[in-house]
Amino acid sequence: MVSDIVQYFYCPRKVYYLKTLGVPFKVKKKMELGKNEDDMEEERLGERKTIYGIQRSLVNEIIHNIYLEDESLGLAGQVDTLLHLNGNEYIPVDSKYTEEAFVQRQYRKQLLAYSILIDKTFRCKVRRGIIYFIKQKAAECLEITELEKKALIKDIESIRRIIAGESIPRKSAESKCEYCEVRKFCV
Repeated sequence: MVSDIVQYFYCPRKVYYLKTLGVPFKVKKKMELGKNEDDMEEERLGERKTIYGIQRSLVNEIIHNIYLEDESLGLAGQVDTLLHLNGNEYIPVDSKYTEEAFVQRQYRKQLLAYSILIDKTFRCKVRRGIIYFIKQKAAECLEITELEKKALIKDIESIRRIIAGESIPRKSAESKCEYCEVRKFCV
C-alpha cells in the first residue's frame, strides 16, 4: 500500500508496529480536517482559471479519489486528484493539510508511488506531480524521474522485508516521535 511507503519514510518502525505487530492506526483529527478541506477544494476547482497552477485549457479531465492497484508490485493507493492533460499527460496531485508548506521526503515518495501506479494503469510515463498544500493554497510541482521510480521499487522491497521479518528496524529522528501515533509502543 502507498500508505506503507509514507509511514516507512516517516519512520521505518511505524511500518513494523502497524503491519508486523498489528498496532491499530488511529486517524488523527488533522487528517479528518484535511479530508474535509480537500473535498471543499474539489468544488472550488470549477471556479478557477488554473488547476493547481496549470492553465484550465490544458486540462482534459480532473479525476478525484481514484483507486489504483498493481498486483505484481503489491502496490495500491488512492490518488487525491489526477489531472489528464492535452497530449495524454497524467499528473498526480496529492493534497496535504499541514502547517508547513514544504515537500517532505515521505510526500515525494508517495507521489512517486502514485506515478508508478498511473504509469501501469494508463500506459504512460508520469514526468511530474504536484503536492498541494491545502491551508496555504499552494501547489508545488515536482519533476519525477524514472531513476527515482526504480529506487522506490527497491524501497518497497525493504518495506516487505520489515513486514515479513521479526527484527525491529532503526528509529527515525527523535523529533518525529512526539507526533507519532505508535510512540507508546515504541521502545
